[in-house]
Amino acid sequence: MSEPESTLPPLPCMNIVGAGKLGRTLARLLSDAGLITIGGIYNRDAENSRSALAFIGTGHVVNNIEHLSDHPASLWMLATPDAAIHNCALQLAALADINWQNSLVFHSSGLKTSAELAPLQKLGSAIASVHPAHSFASPERSLSSFASTVCTLEGDTPAIDQLNMLFSAIGGQTTLIEAAVKPLYHAATVMASNYLVTLLSSSQALLTRAGIDESLASAILSPLMQQSLQNGLEVGPLKALTGPIARGDIDTLQAHLDTIEQYQPGLLRTYTSLGLQALKLARQQGSLEQQKLSAMAQLFNAKKT
Repeated sequence: MSEPESTLPPLPCMNIVGAGKLGRTLARLLSDAGLITIGGIYNRDAENSRSALAFIGTGHVVNNIEHLSDHPASLWMLATPDAAIHNCALQLAALADINWQNSLVFHSSGLKTSAELAPLQKLGSAIASVHPAHSFASPERSLSSFASTVCTLEGDTPAIDQLNMLFSAIGGQTTLIEAAVKPLYHAATVMASNYLVTLLSSSQALLTRAGIDESLASAILSPLMQQSLQNGLEVGPLKALTGPIARGDIDTLQAHLDTIEQYQPGLLRTYTSLGLQALKLARQQGSLEQQKLSAMAQLFNAKKT
């Protein structure tokens, strides 16, 4: 007897515009999970498209955005820089050979909303944005660390429903976000990710000026930063704050400010700005006298200017 034909619906095909670190990682995760097939892969730089194809392992390099019409797809991912999303949507909407009915187009910006894709929505596509709160600095590493990443969704209900299914299936924790507060959300993720790296660089610069080599600096900072971060996440920033500000140790803070001003003046404002934020936590802890809190505030504000 012959094998019965499969009645399973075909997997949706996804075209990709902007297969950088984020785009190629998400495409690989979705493809490896057997959730989609990959159609056209387009970057402005053809070499980047070829690199993305090698990483994803399937798909077709497209050298001109107009040639994406040769690859019928029901799912489109625009993982371009934020400033290019709307213009990309306009370019796609101008392609005569694409039927946007029953398609889903999404972008991956944490700042921009699905409204950037309005030109395609007018042609019948469901639109959405989905932003994974994840650092894609190493796509290879992200393949194994993506699971449990929170992914914020907003847009048309049919699009959200399908993206919720797809991103949940690759281990994402999906949640809805209001379009109006996306800039606030994105600012928070940038502070937590990019500014943490910037803080590391600033601390390393001070240690270098103190004559400590790079490997030893890492040995000093790695456990401090990791333990502080773990404490802050587990018990909250208020209980996790320690050090001279929590103790009200004005002499130590004065020594810090004086030496930074002497040896690394470019970091003085960074230290004072963060000090003022830490001072708010120390005030909430409620263990210091108002006189010490006021003295620290005066010290930071004097050096800040």
